[in-house]
Amino acid sequence: MAGFAQTTINKITQVYERWLPRLPAEVNLRNVLIFSVLALLCIGSIMVASASMPYAERMHENAFHYVLRHGISIAVALAAAYTVYKVPLNLWFNNTFFLWIITIALLIAVLVVGTEVNGSKRWIRVAGFTLQASEVAKVMMAIFTADYVVRRAEEVRNNIKGLVRLAVIMAATVGLIMAEPDLGATVVIALTMLGVFFLAGAPLIQFGIALGAMLGAFTFLVVFEPYRFERLMSFSNPWNDPLGAGYQLSNALMAFGRGEWAGVGLGHSIQKMSYLPEAHTDFMLAVLGEEFGFFGILVVLSLSFTMLVCCIRIGHRALRHQYLRAGYLAYGISIIFLLQILVNAGMNMGMLPTKGLTLPFISYGGSSLIMCAVMVSLILKIESTTQQTNPSREESSF
Repeated sequence: MAGFAQTTINKITQVYERWLPRLPAEVNLRNVLIFSVLALLCIGSIMVASASMPYAERMHENAFHYVLRHGISIAVALAAAYTVYKVPLNLWFNNTFFLWIITIALLIAVLVVGTEVNGSKRWIRVAGFTLQASEVAKVMMAIFTADYVVRRAEEVRNNIKGLVRLAVIMAATVGLIMAEPDLGATVVIALTMLGVFFLAGAPLIQFGIALGAMLGAFTFLVVFEPYRFERLMSFSNPWNDPLGAGYQLSNALMAFGRGEWAGVGLGHSIQKMSYLPEAHTDFMLAVLGEEFGFFGILVVLSLSFTMLVCCIRIGHRALRHQYLRAGYLAYGISIIFLLQILVNAGMNMGMLPTKGLTLPFISYGGSSLIMCAVMVSLILKIESTTQQTNPSREESSF
């Protein structure tokens, strides 16, 4: 086990040293991470207010409707993050099967009593607020996979059973999510689990088999579902049908075009005036680009990738200190953040098909905001535990 772990760590270190930007030794990762998250949260709050007010005034006769809800979500997110930080890491890792059962129960509840919006059942309404179960599933499956690849290490690296067992869990989870349907969350969860599986030392042939199966399933889901195929085709040239399938993307591109280098100024976006549907959610980056231009987007993406680099570095340090579960969890969370940043930015800019994935800490969405805060809290807990515990002690010290 120790030799296998060291081999894996060495491989990750090679990639890490070659590609990740180096920070000065005196830089405190915790402080940089917290600063990046708070800065994103402040920018996101300002943009939620700017982008949502015209829509809120028209739909709810209260311009501050979404601003107030966003403020409540921030308060709940901070409370959830504080609670998670106080929970020992071993409590999560020792109860992964129970966490998975809770996740499955939530996903089933969505299908049974969930609220349908635009043809999809993704939300459970609780006390006037909505919970998106797929957001919870992202975090829970990252925890489950981090524990699985350590607990079943011999099977993961030497036996096809390791892949088969994980595939069964993955299929049961993403199958329920696809029933909603939510292809974006499905892709994020599947790639996160597969990414952690690969980082844990799985043979390349098994990784190739799993990736091929996922690509085949994705192709099937897109080609044989008319609305998904239409989305896939429309993103390549939204101007073919700017008032139909390409409506959202064409208006998002117009927003970027108006913003140019420095933007038209806070509050002066035209696309948010009901041209870009629900601009405060998935297409927040387009409104930000219109009001703050290229420089505004550069600031947001720089902060987002700074947050991501901190998560990866903390995960690398945990692995180097032989805290395998914690390290793989940090990498799983990093993959989730990376996919959401790339997919959201890509779909806003017309580089990827439209998917319902938020930009972490920027887009409006209570469930996403709360679970992003929980993930950052877990990263900070990993960093704290790595710092406080003697590196020579075994992983059971969690």
